[in-house]
Amino acid sequence: MKEKFVNSSIKFIMKYQECDDLKLKKLNYGLQGIYSLVIKLSVIIIIAIITKTIYQTLLFLLFYSGIRTYSFGWHAKTNIGCWISSIIVYNIIPILIKNYTIPNTIGYIILAFTLLSIIIWSPADTEKRPLIRKEHRMKCKTISTIVTIVYIILFILNENNMINNAVLYACTIQSLFINPLFYKLTNAKYNNYKYYKKNI
Repeated sequence: MKEKFVNSSIKFIMKYQECDDLKLKKLNYGLQGIYSLVIKLSVIIIIAIITKTIYQTLLFLLFYSGIRTYSFGWHAKTNIGCWISSIIVYNIIPILIKNYTIPNTIGYIILAFTLLSIIIWSPADTEKRPLIRKEHRMKCKTISTIVTIVYIILFILNENNMINNAVLYACTIQSLFINPLFYKLTNAKYNNYKYYKKNI
């Protein structure tokens, strides 16, 4: 099904513009990503509806995407690993958000650790997507740091436990996923741009 979607999409695009081999590879990679995203998101939403956590799931998606977009982080190496980690992160965490409120004292510790983690370790790249350019890495670090500071301010000013929970769980997961120790435990390479330079 995925191959059919990708191939038909590429054929459609090639009707309107010429594509060299490099552009075709980029298109193929991008379309596979779009397909996987739509399928996974559909499954996640269906599970959220069944578990009656759609509100918490959407909240978590909002805050987690906000901090992960520029700090990047660990990805599973296999498709099955990706599915398992996605279900845990996007369906189990919302259940925790709904049922377990993190005390403010622990919340401040989480936020302080997240800010420190972002400053030290973000952006954390992967083997498939090494962040080669230094300027780009600095831009991502700056933006992800600003996002974290905004989350801290929101946590301080906001009185809605559900929103604060979503912020804290999103920060906790992202702090874990950019941590070099987690990369090591999952046998994944860290700071992949360094390996990329060595291979040039």
